[in-house]
Amino acid sequence: MDDRVSTWLKDLGLDQYREVFQQQAVTWDVLPELNDQDLIALGVLLGHRKKLLRAIAQLSPRPVSIDEASAPITGKEEPAPALSGQDQGERRQLTVMFCDLAGSTALACRLDPEDLQTAIRGFLDACSQAIGRFNGYIAKYMGDGLLAYFGYPQAHEHDAERAVHAGLAVLELVKVLPRDHPFPERFDPAVRIGIATGPVMVGELIGTATAKERSVFGETPNLAARLQGLAAPNQLIVDSATKRLVGGEFEFADHGTFALKGFSTPVQAWRALRSKPSASRFESSRAGRMSSFVGREHETALLMGRWREAADGEGQVVLLSGEAGIGKSRLIRYVSDRLAGSAHALVQFQCSPHHTDTALYPAITALRQMTGMTGEDGAETQRQKLHDLMAAIGLDDPMAVALIAELMGMSADGLQRMPPLSPERRKDLTLEALVRSVHRLADRSPLLFVVEDAHWLDPTTLDFLTRMIDRIQQMHVLLVITFRPDFKPMWADSSHVTCLSLNRFPRRQSAELIAEMTRGKALPPEVQQAVLVKTDGIPLYIEELTENLLASGMLTEGTDSFSLNAQSTDLAIPDSLQALLMERIDRLGSAKDLVQIGAAIGREFDYELLREAVDLEESQLEQALRRLVTSGIIFQEGDLPNAKFQFKHALLQDAAYHTLPRKSRRSLHARLASALEGKFAERVKAEPELLAYHYEQAGLIRPAVEYRRLAARRDAERSADIEALSHFNKALALLKELPEGPDRDALELDLLIARGAPMVTLKGYASDDIERNYRRAGELSKEDSLSDQHFLAVWGLWVFHLVRGPLARASDLAETLLSLAHRRQVPDLLVRAHESAGSTDSFIGRFDEAKTHLEAATTDPRPCRSHALPYTQDPGITARIMLARTLWIMGEVDRVEPLVSEAIGKARDLAHPFTLAFTLATTAWISSMLRDAKRTLELAEEAIAISTKYSFEVARAWAISSQGWALARNGDEKGLARLREGLAATQATGAALNNTYTLALLAESYLRYGRIDEGLGAVAEAQRLAATQDERFWTAELSRLTGELLLGRADPPIGAAEQCFQEALTVARSQRAVMLEFRAATSLARLLKTVNRSEDARRLLGAVRSRFNKQADCVDLQDAQAVFDQLRM
Repeated sequence: MDDRVSTWLKDLGLDQYREVFQQQAVTWDVLPELNDQDLIALGVLLGHRKKLLRAIAQLSPRPVSIDEASAPITGKEEPAPALSGQDQGERRQLTVMFCDLAGSTALACRLDPEDLQTAIRGFLDACSQAIGRFNGYIAKYMGDGLLAYFGYPQAHEHDAERAVHAGLAVLELVKVLPRDHPFPERFDPAVRIGIATGPVMVGELIGTATAKERSVFGETPNLAARLQGLAAPNQLIVDSATKRLVGGEFEFADHGTFALKGFSTPVQAWRALRSKPSASRFESSRAGRMSSFVGREHETALLMGRWREAADGEGQVVLLSGEAGIGKSRLIRYVSDRLAGSAHALVQFQCSPHHTDTALYPAITALRQMTGMTGEDGAETQRQKLHDLMAAIGLDDPMAVALIAELMGMSADGLQRMPPLSPERRKDLTLEALVRSVHRLADRSPLLFVVEDAHWLDPTTLDFLTRMIDRIQQMHVLLVITFRPDFKPMWADSSHVTCLSLNRFPRRQSAELIAEMTRGKALPPEVQQAVLVKTDGIPLYIEELTENLLASGMLTEGTDSFSLNAQSTDLAIPDSLQALLMERIDRLGSAKDLVQIGAAIGREFDYELLREAVDLEESQLEQALRRLVTSGIIFQEGDLPNAKFQFKHALLQDAAYHTLPRKSRRSLHARLASALEGKFAERVKAEPELLAYHYEQAGLIRPAVEYRRLAARRDAERSADIEALSHFNKALALLKELPEGPDRDALELDLLIARGAPMVTLKGYASDDIERNYRRAGELSKEDSLSDQHFLAVWGLWVFHLVRGPLARASDLAETLLSLAHRRQVPDLLVRAHESAGSTDSFIGRFDEAKTHLEAATTDPRPCRSHALPYTQDPGITARIMLARTLWIMGEVDRVEPLVSEAIGKARDLAHPFTLAFTLATTAWISSMLRDAKRTLELAEEAIAISTKYSFEVARAWAISSQGWALARNGDEKGLARLREGLAATQATGAALNNTYTLALLAESYLRYGRIDEGLGAVAEAQRLAATQDERFWTAELSRLTGELLLGRADPPIGAAEQCFQEALTVARSQRAVMLEFRAATSLARLLKTVNRSEDARRLLGAVRSRFNKQADCVDLQDAQAVFDQLRM
């Protein structure tokens, strides 16, 4: 066996494992790679595993000192194996400590150089002991001071906390230094310490020969040094980041805000006073930040059931397991809150990662909290507080009280004198005293006894718990022990013990927790999705990531929701989770490099691609992968060489990936891109975005843009518009990094034109983004005005102004389209140009011109999906819909239904979701004009379903309005609210098109329910829009509706109403809007009959009625016939 391993084990007092280490070939270079699972496999006991893991963490590169003589004397130091990555640095979060001997200059003037060396060595030795105890790494000795890292080369879950503990320990050790190290002259050392936490670049070897050291770069070490300068002798000063990370574990005093050299903003400094052991780490870390309880109904019911059994005298034990952050402590807090209204007692043992070798540390801490002892209490006060607690509990055995007092480190004065006892007998009696204390307490009131984080148990507390569990069935106690999955409890087989494992939240409960964190305000969908994906249903991750997001400046808070004001939804790992994640990654030793490569590939990666990216023999790769799977970092699906792997948590992948320096990342991504392109052609064809990502991360922009474009076009063809738009946006953002010139302009133009369609379907025609997109495309294409791309750019601006207004601008652009199409004589362009001109004329109220253009646009009977893609919907189908609407207004009612049926049929055949949604929504308009509520409702509801599925906002809004009208017409007054909802949703997209018609439907519905003033308000708003937007196709109907509403008043103004009907007739006749003229004539005839002018009414209505085919039939004709029949009576 390697003599160094044997000696190392002997120095640790664990020589009994020498033989098994030798049998399993554990050599010195293998030691740093051992983890908890490896030690379990070797048969190492829990307490010894903890001790070994701490010692292994110290096997880091030898700290650099100014010379061997000035370094602290801490025993023989062996060379440590190289770190993973060797001389390459890493990006990571680090807690940095600077400490130095205060007044050393004056001391140097007073002491002989040799005595000065002895004094400083003693001081540095004390610092080294304290820092090593809390797993710090001394990076450099600097004369009378040192630089230490917490979180490198081995991260630990609570590195910031460890650093503050170490700093306070240094202060205490320095106080007793003169007592333990006699000096030739009086020497009263004092120390100044500064601690800061933040991102750094650490670990790269710089320098040559003996001057080599592992560097650290970033703001954090500078801040720690500045904070040290703010400290008075024997003070420990920390920054706000460190204070935030340690939660309520320490007491701090505000040290002030300072303008520090090199820092652009003032820095808040805090003085660490003392540790503040809490009943629960969860309570201290989440103080003031606890969200409402979500989910866990089954688990809560089980615990409450066990509580009822325990309260009845049948003691119960629940072993509550789950990974870090899964919600064990939160569940216990919720159950405890549920019990608040009933008589019960609560005892909490909080195990500590810093005290796994401190016998009964959780019991001591709990007793101090239960007695209310403080650091300022004198011996007599402490004894009295203990006596009061024991009396309250009912423990009157003087020997037991004395043993508990001794356990708590209290003076024996005034207590029962104990006979001489062996250590084993003293331990046995002490544990018995603790068990009896719990029993007595539970006799007075049922007891909830909680032991948190049993994976950090010391062996003696483990013994105490075993005794408790053996006897608990006769107690009124529910004992709940929480732990992580790597802890293997020995009590699971007892009948009164229940094992309960917490699983991750399902998506629904994760979303509920996010909503709690945002106070019910909705996150942007893409941000919500990013949070859900990153956090994997782990409640702590959800809370921390959401809290970090809300404070990041990425979001703007509105009344009911948040909006995204950043281009990227990349979410940084919260500081509070960095150490927790990095600890797991650092445990992997040399396999960590493989994790980083896997992380660069993605959350999921396969063996074949990984093999191409690593410089390992296949046997080495397979061995390393087995280790990663065993560690729980990744999962494996299938057998090699066809295996696929997945990171257990998305945040673990992020943490591993972000340790890589940018240069290494770029090189790795370039290698992956090359491997994909050269050996995985089918995969690249199916997933071009994968190659785009790797090229982008490698800094190779042109191929990244090309593959993004391929991915966008693929998704657009599948109507996956959200994904398509995302790819187009990423491609255009990358494009800015290419040099300016004709090639870049051509590529940008192509991307802009292609992006238009998915942008319209998702954001609506009237979005500002649409105008910007097509205006830029027009600028890029104007030099080649006869190109298809310039035509498409003009069309994009036309559709924006058609829907947004004013229609006069849309009319000008439609004329431009006609001119371009006629010059090109391309059938597709002519169809689109005529459809554009006809639609514009129809909404303006130029129905004859509209009819001419729309009939020209319907000459091609074949719908074509390629037509739809660049224009958002098929132009021939759109032309048929607009022609049907126009013909109905012009009174050619017998042509309407065939055109509508043809349009819907072609849309279904096309298999283009947006064309179908648009067709259904706009033909619902026609059905509402025909006053066919049943058909309107059918079309609207199908349009809503499709639009909701594909996020077609404007089509959905239009359809909701039609649905509301149909419901209201069928007698459901709730339809009014639905109609208003659709109108508001339409306006929210920026769309003004057809809003005059929607407001008319609303006014008509108000009239139906006798809400006259609201109806008149709706008409007035529609008339205002008609004037400002040039949307005059429904002007005659607005005047008619005004008259009908006036007649609905209790004292109707007959003259004013008649004037409205006459205005409607005049406008309808000027527009050749025969059906609107007919409606106006019917309303006026009805009015004239009431004032005894039946002859005038018959003459008016008969003249209009005669212009319709006798076979024509619709609701309006039926209404007119009924009025006409009454006039003949």
